[in-house]
Amino acid sequence: MNIADLVGLSKPLERLIDVISRGVGAVYSPHLIRKNADAKAYEIKMITSALDAARKAHNLPIIYNNGEITTWQKPDDGTLVLEDTAIEVRAERRLEFTERRRQNNIESITGVAASELAGETEVGAQQPDDDWIARFFTAAQDINSKQMQDLWGRILSGEIKKPGSYSLRTLDFIRNISTSEAELFERVGKLAFRTGGSAFISIADKKWLSAERGIQEADHFLLAELGIMYPTDLQLKLFMDESSSESVLRMHNQLLVIRRGQIQAPVHMQIWKFTGIGAEMLPLLPSHLDAGYIEQVAKLFTDHKGDVTLGRVKEEFPDGRISFDIIRRFEVEQAGTEQPATSPESKSEGSDKPQSESEVPSR
Repeated sequence: MNIADLVGLSKPLERLIDVISRGVGAVYSPHLIRKNADAKAYEIKMITSALDAARKAHNLPIIYNNGEITTWQKPDDGTLVLEDTAIEVRAERRLEFTERRRQNNIESITGVAASELAGETEVGAQQPDDDWIARFFTAAQDINSKQMQDLWGRILSGEIKKPGSYSLRTLDFIRNISTSEAELFERVGKLAFRTGGSAFISIADKKWLSAERGIQEADHFLLAELGIMYPTDLQLKLFMDESSSESVLRMHNQLLVIRRGQIQAPVHMQIWKFTGIGAEMLPLLPSHLDAGYIEQVAKLFTDHKGDVTLGRVKEEFPDGRISFDIIRRFEVEQAGTEQPATSPESKSEGSDKPQSESEVPSR
């Protein structure tokens, strides 16, 4: 099927079908081809989940094809054979079963990607690299876990929206990560801030992290062994000189805007820093606002008498400015009282470019 023959698809979904055809030679997923793919995306995801549950419940391969559901009846279709057969026949049946399973994996993953792209209307001129596409589908065909298929689907949609988001090295890494390791990365990664090209979590209060979020030193060691984080504690130094008046820490679409206020000396924040691979994987995580954690980070600066504001990104401008709605102001506590939070409707603007920062290994 020629891409030009498809009617009613958004440009991102057309790009997805083009990538699939380049990766596996043809578009094998009829559920991607709809006059109104946006309206079908949620249904696709629900059908995929239902079929997956049925497969597990009955231990039968189940195929969904253009609205029709079929199963491979055992032993009638030859997938379960008790009598002796020639080795050539057994090999042929094994290869057929393997390829059917791989096809199902690819269709599940591309279905997730279609759901992720359903709300998008535009896509840039740049396309994913052919080598990247080949490496992606070579790995994706053997991803059997539903949780990991969701992850790979988000990778594919992210690469289509912004080619170059995920390196070949990151693909190889994710291919080998276990489900439990992925869960640990998500638990830690959802606390990540970004600033000045670095991604990290604050460990200013390790006891709080351990007691309230269950994040231990051992988790850091494991993520370091995997290559997702650097192995040692580091420091982020803010307000190093008098000209530094503002720093911004970003968490998904939230900003923690820190203004000098009455800060008299540099503020040192203890951090665990993500490596390049870890930083590339962070956008795969769902947006998460952990109010308790953010309050702990804000407290580090209000204790130094800085002014801290939590905002939600509203618009990003080409010159680097960011417009945001204020969620809360963390005022310096006086006489044991805290100022009330501001209304979310309040608005302000800030820069996403910290004016002064550096990192050194902790001593």
